[in-house]
Amino acid sequence: MDVAIKQLQVHGHGGDTPTFFKVILASTLEEKKLRIPEKFVRKFRDELLAFAAITTPDGQVWQVGLLKEGGKIWFHHGLHDFIEYYSICVGYFLVFEYEKKSNFHVTIFDTSTFEISYPYNFEEPKKEENLIHKKEDYRNQQGASNLDRSSNKCKMEEQVEVNTNTAHDGEDEHPTQIKGVNELKVLLEDKGIFLSRNYNFSSVKEIKRLFNLARSLKPRNPSFMIMLRPSHLYSRVMYLPAKFANKYLTRDTERIKLQASNGRKWPVQICWKRGGCNTLEGWTKFLDGMKLKAGDICLFELIRTGDLLLEVSVFKKYGK
Repeated sequence: MDVAIKQLQVHGHGGDTPTFFKVILASTLEEKKLRIPEKFVRKFRDELLAFAAITTPDGQVWQVGLLKEGGKIWFHHGLHDFIEYYSICVGYFLVFEYEKKSNFHVTIFDTSTFEISYPYNFEEPKKEENLIHKKEDYRNQQGASNLDRSSNKCKMEEQVEVNTNTAHDGEDEHPTQIKGVNELKVLLEDKGIFLSRNYNFSSVKEIKRLFNLARSLKPRNPSFMIMLRPSHLYSRVMYLPAKFANKYLTRDTERIKLQASNGRKWPVQICWKRGGCNTLEGWTKFLDGMKLKAGDICLFELIRTGDLLLEVSVFKKYGK
């Protein structure tokens, strides 16, 4: 049974983001598909493509095929891999936020209603693995008849080389066509600014903004950069770039301090997993205190190693 779509008051969105949640039933696992609520389908059907990009708080982007029959639409091909990867069981529930153009953000909660601890992959996803699915594989297994005719407008390449996890802000470029990624990474490396290896660029516009900002930065200490996503705002998790964490933090580090330009500080707990670490308690208080929103860029500069104090410079999305 579908859970009715509703607008949730999500931190950083003001309730404007279409949001729905789905409870995982035994039939979901058996049929390996999850139906999208009817109200959502009626409102956004015309812009849903053959595939949905589902982004999780750990930064992974899953290309999941949409099965369309009559007026109903399911998350289908690739969903089982997603469920297995996060060990999703009966009774779990998933909160979906819609970011336009078939882009979704999902948060996963277990049977205790507590958000799960996400596995973190510090290696680049292999193109052959299930994280990135091929359109041709989907056509062969499901048949082109299952795809809505409007999906022909989606010219997906056979291999997805750069993932997307936000709306394109009016940009028409497909992720594989985005230019300037390598130039940006070289510039950041020259300036000693770390960026997550699995960072997901969404558009040329975003890359230009990051590039122009990076050219003006002259950090004197080890630094890393984050562009805030919706998942950073409504979850309590931010993953530090693995190279930065492994080079400047130690495995017994349990807490860091974040400092605003006015001197205000927030202690933030961190948790180590496999090759890196992520924030826990204190991250949300920092976001609230700094009044940060999706699209804001933060530069974290390690100015003191004794108590691991990072000074945070914020560059607002709209220059406010």
